Amino acid sequence: MSFQSSVFINQGFGVPGELFTDSPWIAQSYTINSGSAANNIIGSTCCTSGTQGFCAAGGTDVFAGFLVDPKDIALFGASGIPLNPTLTVPNFTQVECLTMGTIIVTLPAAAAIGDYVVFNNTTGRISTITPSTPLASGTTFAQAIVAYFTQGIAGTALAVIQVNPTYIIPQP
Repeated sequence: MSFQSSVFINQGFGVPGELFTDSPWIAQSYTINSGSAANNIIGSTCCTSGTQGFCAAGGTDVFAGFLVDPKDIALFGASGIPLNPTLTVPNFTQVECLTMGTIIVTLPAAAAIGDYVVFNNTTGRISTITPSTPLASGTTFAQAIVAYFTQGIAGTALAVIQVNPTYIIPQP
């Protein structure tokens, strides 16, 4: 065994779905029931709610928020194997949906600070657009912007977003 020859300066950044700061936040408790449980991903899915007490990934109903708080949810691992980690939540699980606060999320591509966060109406998966880009058909503004930090590795880009219900739908 050899001695350590390098030291990484940057520490691990964070867990998707966790709060980034202890600033004020608002989250509601729901039972999730999506068309496909594969879309119920903590830290990268937005939900809507049309039925009292229930939410679903994506949709065009009332914005319920971002799936957050992975430590509050009993995750049994992928395929039920406890040591196979996952952030995917099965249907009919009690979840937290955040509508105000600053959280860590996973983006499908690198983003810049100030980009708008949008979600796919079918899957609920989040992505970003620049402020000058029009909102694409089949997407909804997620009342959030990329705020503090981005780490641009395609497919696993972590970012800090600020969610606020008073943000106005972008009209470029």
